[in-house]
Amino acid sequence: MVFRENTRTKLWKGFAFLAGIAALYHLVGVFYPVNDAPKWRHLLFVLVNVFCVYGFIQRPGYFLIIFAALLVQQFYSHGTGLIKTWTETGQIHWISVCVLVLLPIAMLCLLYDYKAKKNL
Repeated sequence: MVFRENTRTKLWKGFAFLAGIAALYHLVGVFYPVNDAPKWRHLLFVLVNVFCVYGFIQRPGYFLIIFAALLVQQFYSHGTGLIKTWTETGQIHWISVCVLVLLPIAMLCLLYDYKAKKNL
């Protein structure tokens, strides 16, 4: 899989933008109830998502490991939430679907970027 530099730059900016949107969502959740999560959890994910903005733009080597841990946590959290919402209400929680689709793509891109930097 070969990406041109311009494509990669747009991709990282896109992931950073989405992480920024998630940070804003959680910031709203600190001051206004957007779901049943406690305020401290929203505050924690404001910090996590702001760090992800930094990580996607700078892509330090250690970000890969941190993002992998976040990926596992998000699959547990959004995956179980998606199943629970579906079984209880018969509705699809689209935010969870987006998270479960986009985070593995971001992880694959981070792995590709890490390998590419290592081969320089």
